[in-house]
Amino acid sequence: MDTTAPPLEHLRGEIDRIDQAVLDLLIERSAVVRRIAAVKGDRLDGRSPLRPAREAQILRRLAERAGARLPAQVLVRMWRELIAELTRLQAPLSVAVFAPKERALQIWDLARDHFGSATAMVPVDRATQALRALADGSATVAVLPLPNDDEAWWVSLMSDHDLRLRAFARLPFASSHGDEVRALAIGQLEVEPSGDDLALLAIEAEPGLSRGRLRELLGATGLNPGWASTWRPGTPAPALHLVEVDSFVGDGDARLAEVQKSAQGEVLRVVPVGSYARPLSLG
Repeated sequence: MDTTAPPLEHLRGEIDRIDQAVLDLLIERSAVVRRIAAVKGDRLDGRSPLRPAREAQILRRLAERAGARLPAQVLVRMWRELIAELTRLQAPLSVAVFAPKERALQIWDLARDHFGSATAMVPVDRATQALRALADGSATVAVLPLPNDDEAWWVSLMSDHDLRLRAFARLPFASSHGDEVRALAIGQLEVEPSGDDLALLAIEAEPGLSRGRLRELLGATGLNPGWASTWRPGTPAPALHLVEVDSFVGDGDARLAEVQKSAQGEVLRVVPVGSYARPLSLG
């Protein structure tokens, strides 16, 4: 009597075996994360458990290993959910989300895809409310859409307070570079280089300085500019520019002083207000 299992049943058995192996490895990974949490002590001293540079390095390595065998967008979403859950094992995590009506669904999707479907999400009516939630401790992270011209909420990131807020991620991390809605993740944590990074600079300048001239000044120092937003409170008050540049930039970066020197008085102040890993390109 032929007792050979039908091919379909055999393949289903293989899937069951692989699922069990994946589950066992995830449980093992969770145990290692708990040990890391005990060593770091973030829960005890109130530090943020988020390590966005490390997370980006993990996702890049996995996406490179997967290649075309698993779409990067799917892989990133799966691992972001896992990372979020294991982050919550180390310390509480909650997200204040400012989602204007015209972009509400997209911003909520970005927040949940990046920080996990089980993470507490707190809706707020204004960008300033999201930042206030960070200051008073009612949220760990704020997610806000990239500002348009004449939106000034980001000016508060220029504070020189020891616990100042910084942008530490641009969402989505897996980007198609189309007309997708994009957002910033803001928090009270020190930004670290991931090896392939972008930065946000807040620049106070004379009102007559054009955006084109500012781009030239930045490019001449190797801070190649990308998207930008400008808030002009009105003459004679200085204009404030928020510019994404193609490099990691920390406090005290020599290129910032070089920009001011080259501007010959047109640039009054340059403040790095965040750095983050360059999103993966799906193109």
